[in-house]
Amino acid sequence: MVKKTLRFIASALVALVFLWLALKDISYQDLRLTMSKITYYWLFPYLLISLLSHYLRAERWKQLIEQEGLHPGRMNLFSGVMLGYLVNYAVPRLGEVSRSVYVGNKEQISRTMLMGTVVLERALDALVMLILVVVSLFYLMSDYRLIVPLLGRDTVSWLQSLISVDGMLILITLAVASAIALYLLYRLAMCLGRLLPTIENMRTFMVDLSKKFVQGLFSIKDVNNWPLFILLTAAIWFCYVLMTYIPFTAFDLHNEFNLGLREALIITVVSALGVALPSPGGIGTYHWFVSRSMLLLFAVPHTVGVAYAIVTHLVMMIIILIATPILLVINNSVWYRKFVNS
Repeated sequence: MVKKTLRFIASALVALVFLWLALKDISYQDLRLTMSKITYYWLFPYLLISLLSHYLRAERWKQLIEQEGLHPGRMNLFSGVMLGYLVNYAVPRLGEVSRSVYVGNKEQISRTMLMGTVVLERALDALVMLILVVVSLFYLMSDYRLIVPLLGRDTVSWLQSLISVDGMLILITLAVASAIALYLLYRLAMCLGRLLPTIENMRTFMVDLSKKFVQGLFSIKDVNNWPLFILLTAAIWFCYVLMTYIPFTAFDLHNEFNLGLREALIITVVSALGVALPSPGGIGTYHWFVSRSMLLLFAVPHTVGVAYAIVTHLVMMIIILIATPILLVINNSVWYRKFVNS
């Protein structure tokens, strides 16, 4: 309980700091004027694309779980994914645990195994994001000066040193040292287990837990339909790009600053980096990363960028806050269970 409280306080501080960074140079009269000019006809397609992206994520998750005779219901998975997003607004990363527990209880599946599939899913998204970062950098490298103000000279220098020969050797050395340390700890636990029955029981429990986790982590090798899995992954990220592009029309950014799908892709990648930071639901970090990238990369005024970030983040939050309880109520209702079983 204390650990969760400290985690919540830390994430709230991160959110406040980045919100302050995003808003500190803003004239609130200009912000209010900018917000008053936005149009709202884009909300309906944005809502549909948003819910579709979450459903596609649940469908892709199903592809990872469907092995060894497991066939979880789509509604359980969809509700679990939405619950995870909702919980993340309170405590970052706790949502991944929450959806594993929810679906595990509903489907009578090992929650540890499910957590392994969630970790795998996040790793796959990180890989896709890395690919998109490379694609975005090809665009940005046409003007190297854009990268320095966005990331900072020190960060650029650090990245250059990281990908150098010396940097790669250091990373490889650290990886090998970590593997050796883990192996030595395992051998130590084996030796102590022979001497103390309590430690042996604990070791057995941890080994069983690890096997279930690894089972979920390596479930990717048991995916039956690889073309569908890849298509779902591409569709999820395309939805994210559309969710960045569609609100451009609210602020007329597609006409005034010539922002199209290519620019939406770059802002999507930047916003994903912001959401990855330990802030509740990306609050603060999303606003700063998005507004800063729009200003430095595409010359969108800071006030307009902040207004764009506030509106898009708020709409997404409202969708999660409203849709998730509705889905949970429907999924747990008697009439829905009768409908499914009929």
